[in-house]
Amino acid sequence: MNIELNNIQPLSFEFSKKVDSIWGRNVSLSPPGVYKIIASSGSGKSTLISILSGLRSDYSGEISYDQKSLLKFKAKDWSSLRSSKISLVYQDLRLFPNLTARENILLSQEITGNETSESNLKIAEFAEAMQVGNQLDKLLMHLSFGQMQRIAIIRAMMRNYEWIILDEPFSHLDLSNATKAWNLINQEAKRRNAGIIIACLDAYDFIQADKVFHL
Repeated sequence: MNIELNNIQPLSFEFSKKVDSIWGRNVSLSPPGVYKIIASSGSGKSTLISILSGLRSDYSGEISYDQKSLLKFKAKDWSSLRSSKISLVYQDLRLFPNLTARENILLSQEITGNETSESNLKIAEFAEAMQVGNQLDKLLMHLSFGQMQRIAIIRAMMRNYEWIILDEPFSHLDLSNATKAWNLINQEAKRRNAGIIIACLDAYDFIQADKVFHL
């Protein structure tokens, strides 16, 4: 699925006019590319993620997915898109504290119809790689925020997607754990021939991107 942004300008704040900004320009994003958006707090990266995921429409210009304008999307279009085309890690994670980490991941699988007999094996593989294997059966409320971030990343990787979109997924991870998480995300996206859009406060030199934007 190709993404086209044509002169997108947020209506809620004054946007940057930097030459490498994503605002106010014509930008094409194609899988399996990696696109990194570096931004300071309050410069609009979460706004952009919300626009791309259909949670906000307070912008001028046009965004299209495979040449269909997002402004023409109906609820059923967004439902189909989120179940098969895009997978998201939100800054606030949107996990359920009264469920275990494993249940949070499997709930997403059940809702989208992605659960298979191999799901638990794959979850365990991802969790061990990100050093949260011993946290899967604990209530989420008992995990640190950094551990929760890794659970949210696993949940996103377990869904069907052509794009995985991440908003500050490493904000509470040290460099070693952030690198491990990124390597896993990148490896899984390559396996699927999927694209990655990652918004972050830090430049994160370990993320090799096809294109970098600054907000």
